[in-house]
Amino acid sequence: MVGFKMVTNIFQIEALAMLEGLKLTWSWGFQKLKIESDNALLIDTLRNGSTTVSNIAEVRMINEWFYKD
Repeated sequence: MVGFKMVTNIFQIEALAMLEGLKLTWSWGFQKLKIESDNALLIDTLRNGSTTVSNIAEVRMINEWFYKD
């Protein structure tokens, strides 16, 4: 399946959904977003700066999209 990536848990699925949402809104020209999620662990991971050392690629990529010019 083209573009499909196997994910292993709910945390990774939600991170992937957030990442794809960031990519989509960026492609539409939006550069300032307010992101809401009920996944406290994901939000905490993104807020506390541990995204750069995360072993989940989607979390690291979300961090890159947050700071994209």
